[in-house]
Amino acid sequence: MEKQNDLSESHEDTARFPWTLLFLVLGGSGLGTVIIFFSLIGLLSDTGESSSSISTGPTDAAIVSDASAFTTDPLPDLRAGSIADSGRAAVGQPAPDFTLPTLGGDRVSLSDYKGRPVLMNFWATWCAPCRQEMPELVRAYNAHQAEGFVVLAVDLTDQDSLDEVRAFVEEFDMPFPVLLDETGAVYNELYRLLGLPMSVFVDREGVITRIHIGIMTGQQVDEFVEEILA
Repeated sequence: MEKQNDLSESHEDTARFPWTLLFLVLGGSGLGTVIIFFSLIGLLSDTGESSSSISTGPTDAAIVSDASAFTTDPLPDLRAGSIADSGRAAVGQPAPDFTLPTLGGDRVSLSDYKGRPVLMNFWATWCAPCRQEMPELVRAYNAHQAEGFVVLAVDLTDQDSLDEVRAFVEEFDMPFPVLLDETGAVYNELYRLLGLPMSVFVDREGVITRIHIGIMTGQQVDEFVEEILA
């Protein structure tokens, strides 16, 4: 899939995910099942099996029924115009602010980091692709924190226990704030989670430059972080 370099360019519809087929299979069983579905896609991609590539048009409101969309491409990122709902996260728009408790007991708002490049990473302890990706986020943070780079690791705490979160954080020696989305309001209402892991890149002006669904390679992490450091 051709990479888009300009934020103003529309996303190419080179492959579309069969949403109708998915909802028929899931039978409307809810967001949790959809998240598990995308996590399995990440696992299949890592093992060399075929995975699904998501591509969205000007909005993601339309249901795509093209069942021939399965490819071996990795899950792409959403660029300008891919999400258009007012009041929700959209590339090219200011990142919706929120306040969440941290694992350490403090309360953190996204607006606390105004003027700094921010990566929000949505994850859960049971998500295998999240486990694979986290070391790359730790590496990138350690490499760029002196430049003001911030990582906010937002755990889906309504699906995790605090003991599981603490064990995960200790295992990967995560040096950045770990936020607890205890009700799901941030990931479900503001940032409309489509899969795990999901990464939202915010520049120094507080504008979302990229939303990436699925696991990122180390090369992708470096490339996307450089975009918001500029």
